[in-house]
Amino acid sequence: MATQLEIVNRILVRLRESEVSSISLSDYAALIASFVNEAKEDIEDMWFWTVNETEIDTSILSDGTREYDLTTTTDRSFLVRSLDDNVPMAYDITASEEGQLMDIPLKELRKWRNTFKGTPDDLEAPTEFAVKPDTDGRGYSIELKQGSTTARTWRTYWYAPQATLAVDGTDDATEILLPERPIYLTALKYALNERGEEIGEPAQLVAEQAQRAVAAAMELDMQVNKKSDEKDMTNLEALRTNLIGVSW
Repeated sequence: MATQLEIVNRILVRLRESEVSSISLSDYAALIASFVNEAKEDIEDMWFWTVNETEIDTSILSDGTREYDLTTTTDRSFLVRSLDDNVPMAYDITASEEGQLMDIPLKELRKWRNTFKGTPDDLEAPTEFAVKPDTDGRGYSIELKQGSTTARTWRTYWYAPQATLAVDGTDDATEILLPERPIYLTALKYALNERGEEIGEPAQLVAEQAQRAVAAAMELDMQVNKKSDEKDMTNLEALRTNLIGVSW
């Protein structure tokens, strides 16, 4: 994995610009860093990359608390579902009491709660929950249908793309999780476009190189991690297309 600063300097050299010791020292380096962010996010949205899969353990309290903030999620995260039966990868992993959890639509949870005759009872081991956006729209929480009377540990699996990197120098040493070459070439293509060099043969060559690099990285991720059917794992399948036919 390459750091943000390493990729930015690689692009600067390719553009015949001077390298920088920190992105904060140059407005143009900061612009290139923003292209690196754009490239990273565009490529993250093309595929269910293994490096962006994460598990989140949540401590469920025994006092009936029903809402738990998943602080490591962002507005680009989503709950992973299994291939064979489309159930969420969500489990109660409390020792000796492990079990499958099930998600329900947030509207269904609210309807059930608002029409329940009296106060819904807490359960020893609740199993149903809904995913809801945080109030600031920047991440997600889980809301239990019924609270718990025992302390439990829940584990949910998410696709959580790496957060956008700051372009003020504070993320100079942050490693970008996706493969370096697709990020570098795609960001270079954006930089050439910004310079008005998108029509010339060199810019077109870079665009073709970027397309091949992304396709090669995707194929490697598919083969090494046996993810050939991965697109079926989420309801965002229609948004995660193959590179064939994508306009660059």
